[in-house]
Amino acid sequence: MSIISSLQYGILQLTLHRPELRNSISSDMFNTLSERLLRARSDESVRVVLLKGNDRIFSAGADVQETFKNREEISNASRRFFRILRNFPKPIVAEVHGIAVAEAFAILLYCDFVYVNEEAAFSIPAIALARTPRFGFTALLPLATGLPKVNEKILLAEPISAQEALDMHLITAIYSEEDLTKVVAAKVARLAVLPTQAIQESKKLLRAMQNHYLNAQLELEEQIFNKQKQTFEAQEALNAFLEGRKPVFVKDE
Repeated sequence: MSIISSLQYGILQLTLHRPELRNSISSDMFNTLSERLLRARSDESVRVVLLKGNDRIFSAGADVQETFKNREEISNASRRFFRILRNFPKPIVAEVHGIAVAEAFAILLYCDFVYVNEEAAFSIPAIALARTPRFGFTALLPLATGLPKVNEKILLAEPISAQEALDMHLITAIYSEEDLTKVVAAKVARLAVLPTQAIQESKKLLRAMQNHYLNAQLELEEQIFNKQKQTFEAQEALNAFLEGRKPVFVKDE
């Protein structure tokens, strides 16, 4: 099973479990996550959600093979998931070991608490794949950080270290590998015993201004993404991937 789900003491733990493909997220996995969150939304026994990968990697992002070969299905599944995630009323805590790439990194931007180990790293490779960012990157990163640093990370497709992510206000805290799981366990246990309605109403307040701006930006992101994926650049990136070569984005004169 690619998503492992367990519920104990009010904590719904959702674990990405596809180690042979670096926990890359397929359309089936996006759909499973969506269903788990929809069920948790109305289940009073769920007080907090804990989202994890394994002890080596959080996730390499959306399944690359499926993205190039069956992109409409995975695109629709991921859009639905992010819509549900964005509007999820209960607190979500992410525990991140290792890398989180593209869509996996975007997931973390919608979590209420993101705790990572010292080896964690993040990236937004859209430009390198001749695509444009989606799922709120162009809204949430500038709001948190400001444009100069975000331009490096999006327009140059540069990786983001754990310390950079902390400095950019994109994560909550960094812990050593040996301490991370213990700290997260304590945080989710506290959330599980605090007053649920007060937490949910406070989360609504904290997210209100961000969501007001985000909704319009998400629509614009989709428009530009859909336009860009029809271009020569996007086709070249796809062909290069399928042929196992480096893409060349400059046309011959």
